[in-house]
Amino acid sequence: MSRILVVEDDPAILRGLADNLRFESHEVLMAGDGEAGYRLIRERNPDLVILDVMLPGLNGFELCRKVRGEGCTTPILMLTAKSQEDDRVLGLDLGADDYVTKPFSLRELIARVRAIFRQEQERQVERKRFDQEMRVAAEVQQRLFPQRQPRLTTLDYAGSCWPAGGVSGDTYDFLELAPGKLGMLLADVCGKGMSAALLMATVQACVRTHGPILGNRCCDDVMARVNAMLYEAIDCGRFVTMFYAVYDDASRRLTYANAGHPSPLVIHRGAEAELQQNHCTARASSELCVRLDSSTPPLGIFSELAPLQQVIDLLPSDWLLIFSDGIPEAADDSGQEFGADRIAEVVAQHVDGTAAEVRDAVLQDMLRHCGGQPQRDDMTLIAAHVR
Repeated sequence: MSRILVVEDDPAILRGLADNLRFESHEVLMAGDGEAGYRLIRERNPDLVILDVMLPGLNGFELCRKVRGEGCTTPILMLTAKSQEDDRVLGLDLGADDYVTKPFSLRELIARVRAIFRQEQERQVERKRFDQEMRVAAEVQQRLFPQRQPRLTTLDYAGSCWPAGGVSGDTYDFLELAPGKLGMLLADVCGKGMSAALLMATVQACVRTHGPILGNRCCDDVMARVNAMLYEAIDCGRFVTMFYAVYDDASRRLTYANAGHPSPLVIHRGAEAELQQNHCTARASSELCVRLDSSTPPLGIFSELAPLQQVIDLLPSDWLLIFSDGIPEAADDSGQEFGADRIAEVVAQHVDGTAAEVRDAVLQDMLRHCGGQPQRDDMTLIAAHVR
């Protein structure tokens, strides 16, 4: 049984509509003014609102604007004597789904109610189909994330991706390029949703194809191959930021290339005391906390790209944090961002933990900072501890 709210200040019209709608097997709620109608919309969540415009106090236009501004998606049928074109246009622009002028045919009005419910049922079927497709896509994407991690003697590492929606435009990966050679990828597509997820799956497949072929010292060549693929595949205005590195288990050397991606942090041993005392100054000039800055534009913008490959020697007890911009840019209700420095502070507070524990600690601290604010962007993090 559908629940219909009738907001009408004419008692005769209100009773007549209520009786006929009940005859059609609907539950009917009634309100004689806009304020009472607003309260019933909030408290009873009707399936349809039949709304007069010329109401005492809060009129129908104002009520429609108010509930639509609060995110209410309940269908609204405006029923009014205001028959001018400008009034009809205003009502529909404010969010009404239909507009009927007085005097009206009761048979036609009931038919319009049936049509609205029929369209809503079709939308619900479509939403269920879309939700099912998104669930399947999310399951497939989860299987594309690393299912196993090559074992290394000198590196403990862990990663995770937390999508903002059903699927993510971020990806991360761990590739066994050769014995003792680990490829590490974190990339972020500009945009969200299914199109971003499909594009990211292509990026991941490209890296998985070319990474092992090009070897353990060719981060720049791998990135150039991804750029060439993206330039041919994506529309103007879209791009991908990407950090790709190769870790040598024997030498603890990290070879990397950064294309427009947020700068990963390398926190050298002894940094925890400095960070705790000074509340973290994770600047490239610091000897304790170093940023692996981007030296290349994001991928997919230019047809040819010559990524700059760089090398850093890591030491036992060093930490490496690679992340997408969804983590440092996560904001609280005042708009204050979490920030990359806070990531380094969390590492300093959990310096004796495992990579998985530090990864989870960063996420929990970020969630506390946001204070329940909706997640606006995909969030991906790799934490690695050199032994």
